[in-house]
Order: sequence, then C-alpha cells, then structure tokens
Amino acid sequence: MSTVRDVFAPAAIFPLGFLFFYTIPYLHLVDYSDVIPVPGVRMASLAGLGLASYLVAVALGRLVWSTSGLAWPQIDAERWRNPLVPPLLVVLSIASLGALALVLRAGDIVPLLAANKETARFELATRVGYPLNAATRLPIPVAIACGLYLLLARRASSPSSVLVGCCLAASIAAEALLAHRGLPLFILAPLLVCFHYLVRPIGPRLLAGAGALLIVGMGIASSLRLATSPPQLAHLLSHSRLPPWMPAWCTAAVTVVAFGPLTFNLVLDRMPGSTPFQHGMALVNGAFGILPGHQPVVGEFVSRTLLGQPEGSPGLPPTILGGFYIDFGIAGIVGGMLLVGLLTQFLYWRTFARPSPWSTFLYAYWYFNLFVALYGDFIANDFIWALPLAVYCIEVAVRCTSRLRQWYPGPGDGRPAAAT
Repeated sequence: MSTVRDVFAPAAIFPLGFLFFYTIPYLHLVDYSDVIPVPGVRMASLAGLGLASYLVAVALGRLVWSTSGLAWPQIDAERWRNPLVPPLLVVLSIASLGALALVLRAGDIVPLLAANKETARFELATRVGYPLNAATRLPIPVAIACGLYLLLARRASSPSSVLVGCCLAASIAAEALLAHRGLPLFILAPLLVCFHYLVRPIGPRLLAGAGALLIVGMGIASSLRLATSPPQLAHLLSHSRLPPWMPAWCTAAVTVVAFGPLTFNLVLDRMPGSTPFQHGMALVNGAFGILPGHQPVVGEFVSRTLLGQPEGSPGLPPTILGGFYIDFGIAGIVGGMLLVGLLTQFLYWRTFARPSPWSTFLYAYWYFNLFVALYGDFIANDFIWALPLAVYCIEVAVRCTSRLRQWYPGPGDGRPAAAT
C-alpha cells in the first residue's frame, strides 16, 4: 500500500513534472528566438533553485506534519448520501448554467460556434467585462460538487446518481462552449485525485498514461482550435523545428509544454533591466480581477508591459516561478517555493489526519494547480481562489441539508421530529 499511497504525495510526481517541463525548451523543438531569448544557464539555475526550495520545504514540512503511521483516509460520507443533496445539486446546476447562458446572451457570442474560436473567446470577455466573464466559471464548482456526490454516495444505479451525473456532463459541455481547452480540466483533474483517496488508489502506470493522454489531447485540442484561425496556425507552424511530415497537433502539443518556460525566460531577460520588480502587485492584482477598477494580472503584465503587445492581447502567464520573480526577484522564487512546499505538505497531511470531503478536495485542487502553474501562473488569478471557496460553500450547504433532515425527517425516516 505504501507505494500506491505515495502516488499523489507532494514529493512524488510534481518534481518529475517540474524537471520535464523546464527541460524540454532546451531541446529547441520550437524556435521563438525572434521574440523570446533562447533558454540558457541562468534560467536552468533559477529553475533548479526553485525546485530545490520546494523539496527542502516539503522535507521540513514532513518533520512537522508527518503522515507516517496514519491510516488511509476513511471519510464519513453520510451527509452526501442525504436525499436532499441531489435536489440541491440540481438546483445549483440549473442556476449556474442559467448564469452562463445569460452571459453568452449578453455577449451575443458563443465562442465554440464562432468561425475564429480564439478571437471569439477574447471578444466575449471584452464585451461582457471581467465580473460577468467570471460568472461563466460558475458551472465548474457545481460540477465538482456533483462529481464528489457520485464518488461519495456510490449509488451508481440510483435515479439520483443518474440525474446528478447528467448535471455533471451538462456542466462540462456548457464550459466547452467557451472554447477554452483548460476549463474542463478544472473539473476532471481534481476529481481524478479525489477518486484516488475516496474510491480506489490509482497506480503509477495509469497516472503516467493519463498524463501522456492529457498532453496529446491538449495538443489536438489546440490544433483544432487554431485551425479556425489560419494566420495563428501558420504562425505556430512557422516556429516549429519538428520534421515537416509530423501533423500540426504535434507542434501544438510541444508548444503547450515548451512555451511556458520560454515566457519565464522572457521575464528573466526583461526584469529588472527595463521594468522594476512589482513587490507583490503581480500576485495580488489577480485576486481582485473581477472587481471594478481591474488591474492587469500577471499574464497581462507580461504581454503588455514586457512584450509590448496592445491592450486586449492574450496574456502570457510566466509559470509558477515567473510570478514570484516578477514581484521579488530571486528572493521571491526561493521564498515563494518554500511556502508552496510547506503548504503542499500541510494539505497532504490534513487529508490523513482530518479526513473529510473538503480536505480531500482542497488537497486535490491544490496539487492539480501546481501542474497548471507550470504552464500558466499560480495564485495570480481570481479563479484560482474563488473556485475552492465556491466548493466550500456547497459543502456547507450539504451540511445544512443534513441538519435540516435531522430536524425535519421525512415520513419514511422512522425518526421523530425534534421537540420544539
């Protein structure tokens, strides 16, 4: 059991993904040297420093929050088996899907149905503004809650599970209308980690296969999306160093993996020479992105300030290390990765020491976010912290329905109502 148990341990997979991600640009499979400097010794050194800081923090965290001797999480899922929970999830699903439909109507555009999906996605965000654009993500926490119900209730053949499963599928399909290849992953990937702890441990082979399938799938999705915009696809292929006989989706898959570290290298090249360090603004601004008086998040800062792109251009997230560097330089990388490692170990320990659906999801979401941050950014996005907060609110609502059932039992419960 120890080998399987450590599959999602904080020191197991993330360092391997980190090494793979920050090493692949040195193979020069894509050439953006006309815009971004070729990665060199400095980038490799700072990437190694960030990884070392993370591993040191995990080792220190294990001294305080050790999981040795703790049993595999045994979660009491009785609250989620409450008959009032499926109606609650259905109501929330309808409300979130309705909000998404209203935003699409207000923007008068469905990106997936547009001729140029890439342009339509940014046009929708521009038309409706940041607060309404954030509302398009509401089906994601509801879909995660539906997935948690299916994992916890374990009533595969019951009508309630079928209904909740339909809500989960509808939410994924609705998010696909936004033509953003990453949004369904925010539903499925955390649920995969939750499955590991709530239902059955996942072995390393299956996990490695899922990772490879993810990279290939995102490459194919990127290629299909860019196929609606021939100029963008031609620009991508013109920077490819892959053999010409390889299909376009291979270039897209390689770019997905290699472009993030190249963006980090752009940050290292431009700062602090042309632009001073931001001293916290890069990471803090994103937390308030949906409020009036929007400030550029870290991806917008890189594309506009460092690369000189016009307003409205797609952001260039500088990866997990880039956000820390933009704010505080090398000290930011060391200190930020130390905090990340400590919090990762703490959340991992908490899933064993205080097992619950919420603690399991929070660790699953955090761990998934580590891998997302290799390509994008980490906490510099309002969506990053708003999503687990929304799932927690649903967890609280589930608790309230359970208490409501205790105080006002149904006719078939066989329990007397509480005395008034």
